[in-house]
Amino acid sequence: MTSALPVKTAQFVVKLSKYCNLRCTYCYEYLELGNKERMSLERLRRFFANAAAYADQNGIRSLSFIWHGGEPFLIPLDFYEEIRRLQDEAFGERIAVVNSVQTNLTVLTDRHVEVLRQGRIFRGIGMSFDVYGNQRVDTKGALRTDAILGNMQKLIDNRIPFGAIAVLARNTLPYAAEIYKFYDRLKIESRFLPFYMSAGDGQVSAHALTGREITDALKALFDCWMVSETATPVDPIGEYIDYAVAWMAGAPKSRYDKLAQEFVYIVNVDGGTWGVAEAYDPAYCYGNVFEQELAAVFQSPVRRRAAHESAQRMQTYCAQCPYFGSCPGFFVGDATPEQQRLLADFGCPVREVIDHMVGRLEKTEIKDALLSAGAPKTENPALQVSL
Repeated sequence: MTSALPVKTAQFVVKLSKYCNLRCTYCYEYLELGNKERMSLERLRRFFANAAAYADQNGIRSLSFIWHGGEPFLIPLDFYEEIRRLQDEAFGERIAVVNSVQTNLTVLTDRHVEVLRQGRIFRGIGMSFDVYGNQRVDTKGALRTDAILGNMQKLIDNRIPFGAIAVLARNTLPYAAEIYKFYDRLKIESRFLPFYMSAGDGQVSAHALTGREITDALKALFDCWMVSETATPVDPIGEYIDYAVAWMAGAPKSRYDKLAQEFVYIVNVDGGTWGVAEAYDPAYCYGNVFEQELAAVFQSPVRRRAAHESAQRMQTYCAQCPYFGSCPGFFVGDATPEQQRLLADFGCPVREVIDHMVGRLEKTEIKDALLSAGAPKTENPALQVSL
């Protein structure tokens, strides 16, 4: 059986365990952070065998696994060594495998440093750190900022490249520009994630932002990037700059088709698999990668229904947008429930940010440089997924 997917890669965000030593109150995994259940090596072996068979059937020569949680570094490094061994057995040399890890960076022993320096297991490292605010607290309510800063310095001292993710929520919103400047000074690539997934309505009321607040913050980040001497890549700003440049240049149109182009999947501890937009909603589970062939998961009626709903949203919000085609419509096509509420209440924030970018770029010499080279990209695979 072959897949309907023409893309020649797949990226799996693997929830190896939900267990975490922090209690960030905006975390969409908040209700499960005390759960120590972990994927077994036997289940991972079946997953890799399924992935290898799917890749062979569809001419795929690269796969990406982002180890997520919870806090992945609470799991012994020996376990990841076994994971790497199982991958070698399943994929051999015919399929390139890239492993990345997303960590809160509160745990970093000398052995972690050595493993990260070797690069055999993890090729990309992302850390979650807002710099400002009071969210990074442990189970006793103690702020862990000093530990994170110290471990960042360890990575820098050992010349281990890493990227950073910051959440734009109620308490971090006033500091968005300062957060970017912090990472820019260190030349650390970053991604800003406006609060977009929740574990309940209480989180939404406490942390969600209005459309105006989100767009104003993203505009401010673009303005900071514009005047920076180093212009360290930051997403989604770099992504939106590309859309603005494509529109100004009259580049060929490209429009997102979820069924044909989706390639990022969330794999829960039990093997349940979702697209990013519908994660954890039982009604939208594509299938189980421990129990089914991947082709069956990707061709499931549930996934086709999600793709149909994605196309309907894009018809509603994108069809009349002047930038549609220069902007493929990813934000609308893969909108989470929180983002869908934002669309209904405010409209598409991407359109307003592109308006701002075009207005600014038309007045500067930066426009010509971007038209020829595009925006600097974040190269770290751990930052290339909106999670």
